[in-house]
Amino acid sequence: MAIHKHLVAGGQTLVEQERALNETELLTHAKVTAYAESPGTPNNEAVLDDVPMGQQLGPLHLEAADDDTQAAKVIAEQKKAGKTLAFQGKVFVVNIGAIVLGFR
Repeated sequence: MAIHKHLVAGGQTLVEQERALNETELLTHAKVTAYAESPGTPNNEAVLDDVPMGQQLGPLHLEAADDDTQAAKVIAEQKKAGKTLAFQGKVFVVNIGAIVLGFR
């Protein structure tokens, strides 16, 4: 599978970033496997792996956490809801650093 990267503006809200990542996955037939701040820029960088046509995954859902303790709680809540952690990274949300977790 090919790996490629996509920039997302760090000034966007979490909902806007979630929408941008889901659109990118659909348009590029790929899945986000990592998401983090793009060094030296106000952007975030998504790392995507190709997914064969017809095998795309369900929509990506983003959650934010202030610290590792809160992130662990979010993971536990999402697991109870039947979601699986796809990635976790430090990103910009409305230009402020936050821990963001992606679930499917």
